[in-house]
Amino acid sequence: MIDAEETRRRKAKELRYRRPIVQSINFAFICEDLYEIMNECTDVSYWMDIDDETLINALDGNEDEAFEFKMMFSDLCAECENMGRDLEYQYVPECFDRFFVGIDAGRMGGGLLGWDSYEQDYLGLEWDEYAVRKSKEYLKTLKKDTLIEVAGVCFRIYHAYMGLRNRYDNLKSAMDILRDQNTGYLQMVREIEELYTKANEEEFCPYKQATKDFDRMLSFLPQEAWIQ
Repeated sequence: MIDAEETRRRKAKELRYRRPIVQSINFAFICEDLYEIMNECTDVSYWMDIDDETLINALDGNEDEAFEFKMMFSDLCAECENMGRDLEYQYVPECFDRFFVGIDAGRMGGGLLGWDSYEQDYLGLEWDEYAVRKSKEYLKTLKKDTLIEVAGVCFRIYHAYMGLRNRYDNLKSAMDILRDQNTGYLQMVREIEELYTKANEEEFCPYKQATKDFDRMLSFLPQEAWIQ
């Protein structure tokens, strides 16, 4: 016999389609992601402020490029903050989430989720097609002018968000490369120092293993390492 608790759980699961969202194209996700990007930019800017020498070294000593790189993160953080403020105070259609479900954006946005009143959270849907169909039916009830306005606002918000998201992804990739590159140089320097110490202890005797290892390491160094 199914108890009342299980009945409520099953009923809530069946009704998730009534409040569907696209997993990565919904209003709450966009606001949270903008906040996360701001935090990441702040963390990177803080790291660059306290360790700007590492960044300058990674950029071959170019202080102007290092400063420009810092400004890019700072500007991106400010623009994310401005967009978050705009979303809080400017017009956002009530049907923002349902609009993207209705145009079947779940195919490119990570699928659909539905609100589960029992679990008090957005969870997976068993009938994605039904949720899309119901959202389309809702959009069809809007007046043409209203639907055109809604579509314009929704796409402008999504376009602005994706522009900031792509800028962050590109900057983050560049920063990761610089960090990895700098880490590689530092590791190489430490290895050379260790081999140098061992070879020095053997008075750089060409027949000793430590000296051979030191010479071998030097022969593998790229030409730019001698300049840097």
